Amino acid sequence: MAVHKEVNFVAYLLIVLGMFLHVDAKACTKECGNLGFGICPRSEGSPLNPICINCCSGYKGCNYYNSFGKFICEGESDPKRPNACTLNCDPNIAYSRCPRSQGKSLIYPTGCTTCCTGYKGCYYFGKNGKFVCEGESDEPKANMYPAM
Repeated sequence: MAVHKEVNFVAYLLIVLGMFLHVDAKACTKECGNLGFGICPRSEGSPLNPICINCCSGYKGCNYYNSFGKFICEGESDPKRPNACTLNCDPNIAYSRCPRSQGKSLIYPTGCTTCCTGYKGCYYFGKNGKFVCEGESDEPKANMYPAM
């Protein structure tokens, strides 16, 4: 009987320890980063509310469409090394679809963000404007059912 209780206790400990050791979030240190700003390419515009951009200055990874939903181009500018593009708007482009669709496109100030706590798909720059890193953490999902 004593062996049976010992096995149950060990199994219980393993289950409890497993619950504490299983972590979905990336473990990052608590130090604050020294980042100046972040850029997170986001979907923008709509057929009824078009954006002002051209293919050259659009972000790589984002697709640009006209007001009828026809694909125009993929963005050509890398946020880490932006293209030198004209500032004119392509009248054919109405909206973009990017892998990250919600949240701010420009993060300034970055607060205590580090490369580890920064969001995947976002690019972070130093206070001197030079590229530092891409974020490494998953962005929290927006609450689909807000509290009433």
